[in-house]
Amino acid sequence: MTEALRPRVKAVEVRRPLHLAVTVGLSAGAYAAALAGVTALQSSSEQALAANHAPTLEAIDTLRAEHDRLEARLTAAGAAYDAAAAAYGELTGGLGQFEQGLGALAAQVTKVEGSAMSLPTSVRLPSVSRSSGSTSRPATNATTGASGG
Repeated sequence: MTEALRPRVKAVEVRRPLHLAVTVGLSAGAYAAALAGVTALQSSSEQALAANHAPTLEAIDTLRAEHDRLEARLTAAGAAYDAAAAAYGELTGGLGQFEQGLGALAAQVTKVEGSAMSLPTSVRLPSVSRSSGSTSRPATNATTGASGG
């Protein structure tokens, strides 16, 4: 075969896949930019949400402080109630003893009343006579060893 009849073979140039690296790089850059945009939007959305929730959080903090204050007052009231109940218990014990003493006193009063009822209502005193005569003094003959007399 002659050269004229022989098909000409073109030299094929070997391509390097640089276009793939550029495409992957551009895709990664676009993805990073999209993520940055989403992050910025989410951050501003969270800041707005936090600003909207600030009054609610203040109210919750106030409620928490009031709850703690009321809990402390209830604890103090419970302690005062316990102390009052203990004092009342001691008082009722003493009151029982007082009632027993009062019962004994009532029994003694009843006895005294019974004795008083048996006494006469009036007592006749003996009469004393007075004589109109003169009374003389008894004579004394006593001497003392004292000077002057």
